[in-house]
Amino acid sequence: MTASQIAAGRTIEINGASLYVEEHGEGTPVVVAHGGLGSSMLMGGLVRLLADRFRVITFDTRGHGKSTNPSGLLRYEQIADDIAALSEALKLDRPFVGGWSDGGEFALQLGIRHPGLARGLIAGGTSLELGTEKARADMRTFFQVDSKGRVDFDAFAATIGQQLLPMMRAAHPNGEDHWKTIVQQSSEMWLIYDGLTPDQLKKIDTPVLVIAGDRDQFIPVEELTRLYRSLPAAELAILPGTDHFRPMGDPASFAELTADFMSRH
Repeated sequence: MTASQIAAGRTIEINGASLYVEEHGEGTPVVVAHGGLGSSMLMGGLVRLLADRFRVITFDTRGHGKSTNPSGLLRYEQIADDIAALSEALKLDRPFVGGWSDGGEFALQLGIRHPGLARGLIAGGTSLELGTEKARADMRTFFQVDSKGRVDFDAFAATIGQQLLPMMRAAHPNGEDHWKTIVQQSSEMWLIYDGLTPDQLKKIDTPVLVIAGDRDQFIPVEELTRLYRSLPAAELAILPGTDHFRPMGDPASFAELTADFMSRH
């Protein structure tokens, strides 16, 4: 199969949810996880750039896109477990696992919860800031969350939502209630998340590519460096002139560094 051929999607039962999965290309497997509030469609550009050399597996995380989420809960740890179960269901032999934003955090969680499963991890657009009080305060503002933990959707749509709404509507095919459900559940996941500590990360002996942009609105370069120094077998890449959203719309540099990393491990 070549990158120009579109793989037929299918659903696979994983940990009580039906996950929508696509496969493109042949060769060494890599499981790519999308960022928060989106779906695997956001990774289409990256997939096209990698599928000529690798077997690229994408999936909609539970509740997102075409996947189900009967529990109604989202947790970083659960999605890491989903990736491990998906790898087993597809009989993948030590795949690479990675993604951008939340996808990068899922990869790190996988490295902690399922040591040795992955040949290498790609932690794109994430940092040790997740789980801190500052991050929680920023998330409350980002989601316009009230004192009872409810998202003010009108306020959300009037602020950052103006930039994200077209993407969310395209990614979630079941109408306005669908993306609103994802926003509410994601806000709950982000606000209760404890994050990762340097002591936890020291246990990951798998090679890790730590990568983000030097203009990332959410991750200062200094935080990216702190994450890198907390991992025993990490490599650091900083994308010049790049904000948090560019690697999803213009993934060429991200794809090139990811392919190089996978070719060497």
